[in-house]
Formats: sequence, C-alpha cells, structure tokens
Amino acid sequence: MKIALSQINPIVGDIEGNSKKIISIIKKIKADIIAFPELSITGYSPQDLLLKNNFINENMDALKKIIHNTRNKVAIVGFIEKAYENLYNSAAIIKNQQIIEIHHKICLPNYTIFDEKRWFKEGHEPKIFSLKGKIFGINICEDIWFPETTRNQKSKGAELIINISASPYRKGKVELIENIVKQRWEENKIPIIYVNQVGAQDGIVYYGHSMYFNNGKIIKKCKDFEEEILIVEI
Repeated sequence: MKIALSQINPIVGDIEGNSKKIISIIKKIKADIIAFPELSITGYSPQDLLLKNNFINENMDALKKIIHNTRNKVAIVGFIEKAYENLYNSAAIIKNQQIIEIHHKICLPNYTIFDEKRWFKEGHEPKIFSLKGKIFGINICEDIWFPETTRNQKSKGAELIINISASPYRKGKVELIENIVKQRWEENKIPIIYVNQVGAQDGIVYYGHSMYFNNGKIIKKCKDFEEEILIVEI
C-alpha cells in the first residue's frame, strides 16, 4: 500500500489557492492514501478569520470541490467543521467522492503561539477507518504528543497511525518530534505517518520533517522547510 505525504505550504486565508493545490496533487499523485497537513484548506492558524461565517462556509465549499475530485482516490484533508454552533479542527477522510470519517482534534494546545481553546471545541472520540482490509487511526498534531489518542486507536484495531500537523519550528523541535513519534511507536508498536506543513505565517515558521516511522526508526522523511510529496510503501 502506498501513502503520499503531501508536505505543502498552505496560506492562511487563501482557501481557493489551497484547495486548488490540494486538488492538483490528488489528481496527479498515484497512491492509495494522500494525506495533507492540519487545516490545509484554510491554512494555520486562521484565528480571527474564524469569526466570519463566510470564511467557514467558503472552507466547506472548498471541501465539497475536493470531495468531487476524489474519484477512485482516498485523501485526508484538514478543514474546519461547524456543528451545533461549535467549530472543530477536523480531518476529513474522503474515499471515492464520499466522506467516510471525520476526526475532531482532541488535544487542543493553548500555550505560546497557540490559542485553540478560544476557537475550537475539543473532540472526544479517536477515529479509525478501514481500507483494503487494514485499519488506520487518524489524529491531528497535538493528539500525537500525548499517549491517549494513539493508544485508544490501537485498542480499536488500528494497524497504522496517520497524524496531520501544522507544527511550527523552534530550536530543538525536529529532535523533539522525532522523540515523540518514537515514544508513540514504543508504546503501541504500530507504524506512524507524520505529515507536517512548511512555509511561514506572520513570523511563524513551519519546518516540515514529515516522516514514516516504524521498527523504532525513521524509514523515510521529507526535506526540512521545503514542499515535497513523499510516497512511502507500507
């Protein structure tokens, strides 16, 4: 099974440009699953743009266009879902023009540059999905930093974890994320796919370093600070 790690540079607020890039990659990449970063439709972090209903609606319209372009494809896309007046930082698992599952980010960071509890409602149920007889767990950024979400997905039968992130750079961050992913692997002994964005927004720099981790080590990884589509075979 081939999984494409789409380490792209989504621009905050450029919903049209971001969705066009996502659709273009979906159309040209041949893989069983194509995974994009956290909030890849809106860019991270949209902050006060989340106060605008039109922005939320445009994000949903873009998701519908992406869904329409997934004939015979599976894509994981970060977007904002509005449900019962709450906003969720979400990952849509799209298969052959249908959403088959949505994961709401469970661990919302609320320190340093992050202020997610101001904007989003916490998710509560770690989600899994199946493809070609295999079960996958999907989670978002901070969910991988703590053991509970991955452990719960493993208990539900997950044989591989896919984490989509918008994780900014600071000194020592690359070594830190490698250690975090290694911890989750040691606890669960299942492969982990980590898909992070690159680029910069308002002085916040994203480092990429998307990777496929298994057997206690990095099997393949993307370049740091550059857009790259990396296909790994599981």
